[in-house]
Amino acid sequence: MNPRSLRTLALVALLGGCAAAAGAAEPPVIGGLEREGAEKIAGAVLVSELGCAACHASGQAAFAPKMRPDLSAVGTRVNGAHLRRFIESPSGVKPGTTMPDVLAYLPDAQRDDAANALAHYLASLGKPVASALPAADAVERGRKLYHSIGCVACHSPEKTLPGSVPLGPLTEKYTLASLTAFLQDPLAARPSGRMPDSHLERAEAEDIASYLLREQKAAAEVFQPDAALATRGKQLFVEHRCHACHSTGEKVAPPALTALSKVRAGEGCLSDKRGAWPHYPLSENQRASLRAALAEETKTWTPAEQVQLALTRLNCIACHQRDGLGGVASTRSEYFTGREESLGEQGRIPPPLSGVGAKLKAPWLREVIANGAGVRTTMNTRMPKFGGANAEPLVAWLKQFDTLPPAKFARVPEAAKPRNVGRELAGTKGFNCIACHTFRGRAAAIRGPELTTMTERLEENWFHHFLAQPQRFAPLTVMPSFWPDGKSTLPEVLGGDPGQQRDALWQFLAQGPEAGEPAGLVLEPLVIEVKDEGVIVRRAFPGIGKRGIGVGYPGGINLAFDAAQMRLASVWSGGFIEASGLWRGQGSGQARILGKDIVNFPPGPAFAILATPDTAWPAPAAMTEKSPLSFKGYTLDAQQRPTLRYAVDGFVVEDFFHERRAAAGKLHLERTLKFPAAPPTGLHFRVAVDKLIEPRGANEFAVGQNLIIHLPAAPLLREANGAKELLLPVRGEVKLEYHLTAKP
Repeated sequence: MNPRSLRTLALVALLGGCAAAAGAAEPPVIGGLEREGAEKIAGAVLVSELGCAACHASGQAAFAPKMRPDLSAVGTRVNGAHLRRFIESPSGVKPGTTMPDVLAYLPDAQRDDAANALAHYLASLGKPVASALPAADAVERGRKLYHSIGCVACHSPEKTLPGSVPLGPLTEKYTLASLTAFLQDPLAARPSGRMPDSHLERAEAEDIASYLLREQKAAAEVFQPDAALATRGKQLFVEHRCHACHSTGEKVAPPALTALSKVRAGEGCLSDKRGAWPHYPLSENQRASLRAALAEETKTWTPAEQVQLALTRLNCIACHQRDGLGGVASTRSEYFTGREESLGEQGRIPPPLSGVGAKLKAPWLREVIANGAGVRTTMNTRMPKFGGANAEPLVAWLKQFDTLPPAKFARVPEAAKPRNVGRELAGTKGFNCIACHTFRGRAAAIRGPELTTMTERLEENWFHHFLAQPQRFAPLTVMPSFWPDGKSTLPEVLGGDPGQQRDALWQFLAQGPEAGEPAGLVLEPLVIEVKDEGVIVRRAFPGIGKRGIGVGYPGGINLAFDAAQMRLASVWSGGFIEASGLWRGQGSGQARILGKDIVNFPPGPAFAILATPDTAWPAPAAMTEKSPLSFKGYTLDAQQRPTLRYAVDGFVVEDFFHERRAAAGKLHLERTLKFPAAPPTGLHFRVAVDKLIEPRGANEFAVGQNLIIHLPAAPLLREANGAKELLLPVRGEVKLEYHLTAKP
């Protein structure tokens, strides 16, 4: 055996044992199969998840193989050294993986050489990008996110839980940059939806990646693929039928092997023997389930069974319960939290899926599964995106299987003005729906599901059934019954007819956002106060959009930063923000700035390289095309003031604001711009643009009516499109001051 073989095998043994050692490898772990009630479909799920029908033809739709990771750019996201170890011993490196050992039958030296060549080939598919190491503050933010947004529904928290989908040795597999990119868009690399998209902003993805890579203390050595080995690996990739499961961007004919209906249950992949076939370290129970499923290959699966199959494959049952199957496990319940205690369990536990096909309209159900749409804004757990390909069949089966008998009600005639009646019923003088539901993003008390989108989401038939008997559909609901024993609590409205009252509500809500506001929707402002340390709010701000970062500083001076264009957007003094538009608007509103002396800065890039002092400042579109902008997150000092980090045109900027008090006692902002590397020649910082910019003293300028800026050196003041532009050549660290002159 050659020395590299010995080193590799020793490392594999250290990581969990060699797959060739009988009984040493852990059987494949598939989220959902350990749940009670999944036994009857376990075999079909295993056939699909292990990819049996990727090599063996089958007419059974339930056996369709899951889409394996797309390897067309795997060299960009995965370290080549890890690929070599993983290919040589998949279950040894990542216990519980569903990846088979395709090299198990080879002698040690040949297996080592084959794994090495395959790794060099895959590493040649894409180039790794430069990456930093996890920062301590990012690790802590990531720890909180990982344990709150739903990651631990499938994966283990810090305390290991049985049945968790394995993560494997992430620190040797990814860099911070590559894992961040993967977490932002996992469906691009893994279209099967087994790792769904959790709607992570880049900063959130980087924080979670930092937490998962928290033990990574040094950058891994860059794996340099060898061209000759890569060519050999490409041949092996075809020879070992890897292309049957994985795409590399090239079209290769699928293997023509024995059909599943003719596979011998105790031979090949289903046995514990080693041969020229993929080896799975299956448990005896898994082999028995597979044999039972293959014996029923011609079985016709009912819509109910198809639904159970799909929910188990996607592990929806880790969060949702349906007809007694699944639901949040008691060992993971503590990680499901909410922001509205008055809603009880409904405010933190994802809703049951029993009868959901009869409840939701097909377009909305598709939007929920494919794109993670939702209206339960009080939950910290996020509904992830599984992608359209995974949503379409599930939607069809749910709509086919889940039915309700037609509800009994009489339509209120137009002459009776049903929409006006419904508006009255929804208000405080009626059933007071607005006490618990948002209306156009506004809520009087509890932030329950939005009323104005209800008819867009719900089937009218289900709406009538649910309102008549809420506890029948949701035993733990806080929704009251307005028609106990079939009698209305408002007998004077529409003659007390329950069906007509429900219909009037439906017709009122069917107007959507155009519906008139019910009586009694009075809101208390949500004022964010700043006391003895900084406060950061990352949401939509005026003139910025959803990439805004608002910072309130002790003493009453504030700013908003645009993390899309890497620019200071506004400064003001006094109160910080009123945030009802952020948390009552289901993410569609924006912060309301409380100061009255707001100074706004122009849109567009704050930094640019100018060939000459007369070169026009680039427009935002040109900057986007030629000089990519990248926000790198921020660190916090002891008083929670952020140092913003971002890259512009390839150079990194560290941007720190500090509140200072002048001798006269008035507060101002001191800004320090640092550049870890020497700034490029011709770099300029656009300090301000306004029709009125006048010198006030040595390197001091009045901008508009409310702002004075102190600069560290002589700037360039020039005319620009009917206004004046204040530019500062950058040759190193820059320190400047913003003084507001008006009273807030």
